[in-house]
Amino acid sequence: MAAEQSHAAACATIDLHFSPLHECAAVQGDGASAGHPSAWRERLRNTLAPDQLDSELQQLLPLVEEADLVIGNQLAYAGRLACRVARRRWVFSAASPLAIPSRQDAPYWPYLYRYQMQAARLGLSQRWFLPLARIGTRALMQSQVRSYRRLGVELPGHPRFEGLYSSELNLLMTSPELAPLQPDWPQGTKVTGFAWFDPPFLGGADQEEALVAFARAGSAPIVFAPGGSTRVDPGRFFEQSVAAANLLGRRAIVVAAKKFHDRFTPQDDVLVTGYFPYARLFRHAALVVHSGGIGALGWAARFGVPSLLAPSEWDQFDNARRAQRTGLGRVLDIENYTAQNIAAAIRSVESDLQVRQGLARMAPILNAEDGAELACAAVESLL
Repeated sequence: MAAEQSHAAACATIDLHFSPLHECAAVQGDGASAGHPSAWRERLRNTLAPDQLDSELQQLLPLVEEADLVIGNQLAYAGRLACRVARRRWVFSAASPLAIPSRQDAPYWPYLYRYQMQAARLGLSQRWFLPLARIGTRALMQSQVRSYRRLGVELPGHPRFEGLYSSELNLLMTSPELAPLQPDWPQGTKVTGFAWFDPPFLGGADQEEALVAFARAGSAPIVFAPGGSTRVDPGRFFEQSVAAANLLGRRAIVVAAKKFHDRFTPQDDVLVTGYFPYARLFRHAALVVHSGGIGALGWAARFGVPSLLAPSEWDQFDNARRAQRTGLGRVLDIENYTAQNIAAAIRSVESDLQVRQGLARMAPILNAEDGAELACAAVESLL
């Protein structure tokens, strides 16, 4: 496993050999908050055209040259380039459907989402936003294009899309119920189903005991589990979440980094916990309020628990669209994330017949999925 140093402990726990790469560049600039335009532009640039691409390439080349096959995700730009330089086989793997967009099932895009909502209200097609996303991202990725030219390596199309895909095998590690196979996807694409994994390196025995004791002490709680940048820059998420639970007279579990725990006034009906595996957390929930990460969505649906999704970045908007379409939950605009709106949305989700029916249909399907097994079979067949 070649990844940033922050993954070392996880790899050690599950007995994977680990080769550290340089950390991703942090957002620099004027100290603006995560929501400030200059901050998100810098984050987008760092994601699409990381400054450390060339140094990662030099670190990866010796590993890739010894490999029979390399598997990488939608951020593994240096890995894909290394495979082309070393002429090694490459498999693209992604958890999020947004990584392999389709005109036939037009996705919601970060930074274009507001415009797409306006287009939807006017009855306009969403299909035209894919070319717009391609144009905008390619303009930001010219440094990658230059790297390919400098090395004399062919770049087959857009560096974020065709440039990352494999000519042999592309794995979409999510449920085909959420992302059915599309005719315009790259050749060799397989939708495997979710690869369920309960990480043993998250949470401790004391934390789990406290969680189980709280869950058993009364009615099933609402779980508030922010994702993405909301974890590190929560804004009003925590305060409004607790206020919504109080308005509803409901018990709640709030997932927050330890540095934020002093924000909370102790309450008997509110448990504040650190990061904890969703496999062991969501099974106790009556409803989960989260940002729309594909993992959170999958685990909640697997346990038959409805989701209230408040997406704010990256693939979360598209995941929320798919969740609402499939009947796994409903969406609340993060700009309207106030206690009154949260409480009203929770009441609406819990009384929604379509959501109850969607979860009743989906939960047994998701429980039967074994994306890891299907992915391994596909990789072994390729080898």
